[in-house]
Amino acid sequence: MSRTPPPDLPRPSPLLQHFIAGLSDYAIFTLDTEGRVADWNEGARAMTGYEAHDVLGQSCAIFYSAEDVAAGLPAQALSVAAAEGRCETRGLRVRRDGSLFTAETVLTAVRGADRQILGYGAITRDVSEHAALQERLSASERRLRSLVDTVLDTLVDGLIIIDSKGTIQVYNRACEKLFGHAAAEVIGQNIKMLLPVALRSGHDQFLQNYLDTGIRKTIGRPREVPGCRKDGSTFPMHLAVGETIVGGEPIYVGVIHDLTERNRTENELRQAQKMEAVGQLTGGIAHDFNNILMVILANVDTIIDDEAVPKSALDRVHQIDRAAQRAAELTRQLLAFSRKQPLRPLLTDLNDIVTSTVRLIRRTFAEDITVETALARDLWTTSIDRTQLEAALVNLCINARDAMPQGGKLLLQTANVALDEDYVAENPDAATGEQVMIAVTDTGAGIAPENLDKVFEPFFTTKEVGRGTGLGLSMVYGFIKQSQGHIKVYSEIGCGTSIRLYLPRVIGNGEAPAPASDLALAGGSERILVVEDDPQVRHGVVRQLRSLGYAVDEASDGAMGLAAFSAAAPAYDLLLTDLVMPGTLSGRRLADEVMQHRPEMPVVFMSGYTEEAVVRQVRLDPGMHLLTKPFRKRDLARMIRSVLDRAR
Repeated sequence: MSRTPPPDLPRPSPLLQHFIAGLSDYAIFTLDTEGRVADWNEGARAMTGYEAHDVLGQSCAIFYSAEDVAAGLPAQALSVAAAEGRCETRGLRVRRDGSLFTAETVLTAVRGADRQILGYGAITRDVSEHAALQERLSASERRLRSLVDTVLDTLVDGLIIIDSKGTIQVYNRACEKLFGHAAAEVIGQNIKMLLPVALRSGHDQFLQNYLDTGIRKTIGRPREVPGCRKDGSTFPMHLAVGETIVGGEPIYVGVIHDLTERNRTENELRQAQKMEAVGQLTGGIAHDFNNILMVILANVDTIIDDEAVPKSALDRVHQIDRAAQRAAELTRQLLAFSRKQPLRPLLTDLNDIVTSTVRLIRRTFAEDITVETALARDLWTTSIDRTQLEAALVNLCINARDAMPQGGKLLLQTANVALDEDYVAENPDAATGEQVMIAVTDTGAGIAPENLDKVFEPFFTTKEVGRGTGLGLSMVYGFIKQSQGHIKVYSEIGCGTSIRLYLPRVIGNGEAPAPASDLALAGGSERILVVEDDPQVRHGVVRQLRSLGYAVDEASDGAMGLAAFSAAAPAYDLLLTDLVMPGTLSGRRLADEVMQHRPEMPVVFMSGYTEEAVVRQVRLDPGMHLLTKPFRKRDLARMIRSVLDRAR
């Protein structure tokens, strides 16, 4: 096994020699000062496959791979052992048959009494199985880590892990998007950097109180809290916190969901529900109020027609007339907001509407307001009630004028646009697809952010007392919604306001608008059936028609009206019926029953709002005639005469 030891080394006992020589689990051998093998035990032979006579006198480099030899690893190990007394290495070694194994070696410098190096002793252990197991564990750990990292990076929600001191340990990619900080900027920092400044001072105490008392206020109790982005802006987030123990120390896992979009959608929904509720309320009030106004105006017309009424009384009657007309205008605006006004939509080029509106307002606006247009070429057509749209545009222009008391610029613009799903996601009342847009933009004072959600509410106004009813924008809102459109307000204080109206594109040939009637207050002798559930309104209409020469019968509901029609001899020439009546037979159903027997029968509806038409998107069917309450005697006379003349 060995050569004769140097004379200044103690000679090992026979027992130790036999123990070392027969030890098979460890390779124990010695090297001379040049790194050549001097001694070789049984464990070295079993581990490497070399017999003693094969390696004695050979350089220890024979156990290294060619790459390691080229890198100088054998000489480096001897150098470290000589300098430091020992050198521990771990790496691949080469057996006699060329196979590789993983070895852990402790190389110790052997010194004589004079501290001179006499050689080196080496103890080597084959750790191939342990290394393979470690590699498998490491690979498994890498796969697991990769899987965890992938899960963390693909989570839509943010995930943060902190220790008991609030130090951030894990911060996933979703958190980077939520907060704006890169992971490298926050890992190792305190979690309070992600909180609004006002909450940071109390966070450490909050965490300490939990550690001291064990009372949970957040852990296991998800709630909404504010977060702070890198740019200082805040946002609402849903935070769920869990706790676990790792290495005897608590850690806290927080899952964060951005509530910005949800809260915005909920606010939009609440606003829409509020507007719908207010619309139903105002529509109902306006309908009943219109019936009251009908009675007032019918009696006003009767008194005015009475030649025996003294002039002093007529002056007061005219005051009543003017007051009733103002009240009627208010109810029309309320009906527009509640989307219960009757519409007569026609295919329209909005450029024509804008041009005529601009021509009107340029004559009335002061010179310090510049009115400009930017009209799109090849503008798509849309189906719209032209009169109502003109009124809406004038209303918007007047609001813009009032917002520029020192003068400014008013721009009316048209464009073809396509609303995509992203826009509709932010504006739930809009619809995707091709739209025609009109924008009215001013350079005025702008609308305060806290008022933007209120501008369409009835009677809301920021103008001084006496300068507005607060119904203008409400009317525009209701009209656009009733026309299946969408309205959007953009405004900045000190910069101005832009109100954009979006109407769905309609492809087809437009119907030319009917010319305004110029008929005089004419009557006739035809037979007319009047059906109206309100007795005061019915008596007033009947009295007016009879004063115009018509032969008039009356009924108080749909069933009585149908019975009167069936029994009439000779037959009636026209049916004048309220559209909304109690009972099973509404005005529309009565008209349908009548026209089944006489398809040519002219029908005129009366209504404060068209509840039946709500089912039909509040649009009049072709050929349907409607008198909107309250109406005057002259309106009634013109409508009845015009319909009868067309029916001849």
